[in-house]
Amino acid sequence: MENRVLSTGLTEIGIWSRAGGVASFDDNALQAAIGRFRSPAYIICEPGGGRVGVGLEGRFHPLGANGAVTSPQDGEYFPCLGILPALYPEWLGDRSFLEAHGLRFAYVAGAMARGIASEEIVIEMARAGMLGFFGAGGLTLERVDRALVTFEQELGNGLPWGCNLIHSPQDPELEEALVDLLLRRKVRRISASAFMALTPSVVRYAFAGVRRDAAGNVQRPNHVFAKISRPEVARH
Repeated sequence: MENRVLSTGLTEIGIWSRAGGVASFDDNALQAAIGRFRSPAYIICEPGGGRVGVGLEGRFHPLGANGAVTSPQDGEYFPCLGILPALYPEWLGDRSFLEAHGLRFAYVAGAMARGIASEEIVIEMARAGMLGFFGAGGLTLERVDRALVTFEQELGNGLPWGCNLIHSPQDPELEEALVDLLLRRKVRRISASAFMALTPSVVRYAFAGVRRDAAGNVQRPNHVFAKISRPEVARH
């Protein structure tokens, strides 16, 4: 396929025919086209080198030898300057992360303390194929337990979710008690926050249920997400 330069200096790679598609040139139409990111977009210009716009759907006809192209017979057509492939949010992020946690999208939200990251946030994130963490910090064990029961009832074992475990250096017994609760309720993901180092409670949660499968591979059912809020914590 060869390209050719238009009189405006723009390079044409082929032609795009409307063929039931949509050609957009004004600002409002272009903004609406941005929202259709799951469809390929063709960067086009008006015949004669006029305004640059975008074509959706339709058909693309590449240039042939010596820049020649046969004019399509399936409707109005425009010089095509480039092609933006379809973009699926499901493709973003690391595939192994999605598979490990049963996610559709590689997005994580929540863990804001005192229930700001509420049951509703966690449930809606899970139902949308994303991962949410309940903000357990600053709440009583009874309040956290009620939230965990809600997640069990609403999400079961099939949808991913997690709970925050905040470091309590002044009250290590509370930290241990929360881990007891998380293990008893079989919470498989925690967001560990405010930790400057590993504590026995984090290690106990992380290694609870560790086993080897028939092939000898280590299987660990619980996952620990480290919530990093300051550069020195990240370096540590």
